[in-house]
Amino acid sequence: MCGTQFNRKKGTPLEGLRTPLSIIITAIMMYMCRMSVSAIALVLGKQEKTIERWIKKISPHCEDIIKHKLNRKNHNFISRFLQMDELWSYAWKKNAKLWIWTGIDVTTRLFIAFHIGDRTIGSAEKLIKTIKARTNDIPTLITTDGFSAYIEPINKFFKKSMYAQVVKVLKGWHIVKVTKTVISDHLIEQIEKFIKKLGNVGRTINTSYVERFNLTLRQSLCSLVRKTLSAVKMKDELRGQTYIFQAYYNFIRPHMSLTIGKGKGKLKGTPAMAAGLTDCMWNWEEMLTYHPNYHY
Repeated sequence: MCGTQFNRKKGTPLEGLRTPLSIIITAIMMYMCRMSVSAIALVLGKQEKTIERWIKKISPHCEDIIKHKLNRKNHNFISRFLQMDELWSYAWKKNAKLWIWTGIDVTTRLFIAFHIGDRTIGSAEKLIKTIKARTNDIPTLITTDGFSAYIEPINKFFKKSMYAQVVKVLKGWHIVKVTKTVISDHLIEQIEKFIKKLGNVGRTINTSYVERFNLTLRQSLCSLVRKTLSAVKMKDELRGQTYIFQAYYNFIRPHMSLTIGKGKGKLKGTPAMAAGLTDCMWNWEEMLTYHPNYHY
């Protein structure tokens, strides 16, 4: 025996922290509910730097979990209906917009991937490459808004997928016209027939689910709220926050559209459960003490 003592915190973001785990979990839950670091510190009686240090330790851990659990070598998940969209944020130090590109599977509500960058074809390609690395085979159907940057990368990586765009014409803040355009070599009737067969994703070509997801993302992170005083200083900070949210959304947060069981015994499941990445709903203690390199 080497004489070294081990505990479940070793090799996790909790290693070396003396604060009770319940306090740390409370802080992260509050952070995922749009509360700012200053507000969390005030409620918990901690220093802002302490809360920031916890977040900086937890974000790379969540990134490792996402990269491990969503690696296509570790699961059999195939996206049947992929939707992609982009939303903007703001970085104080750069005095510039940051664009968050997101991709979700509609049938399982799984948050597959994101990319933070500019609003160009290069960013679209990076998002799609990440999605390809995290899913088996190609998506059966893809829908996006009318942004042309999606077309070339989708044709490059998902050439045989059905692909349609939803173009919305705005007048002020009101939608006055919606046009649906099929980009791939498929008929619109063929695509809509496939959508109806899926059952829980609408009845026609849409981007409703990724748009609603982006609203959830914006309402969960205080840095994404419009006209906020809690905007990130640098891109890496926003990237870390989004990885924490991705782990929380996929593995911990029960989704109202995902029901398991029937009658009085029915429960709400998580996207990761629906996608077959796990067989149970995680909690924050399991998330923070999980070792991605240990297969258990």
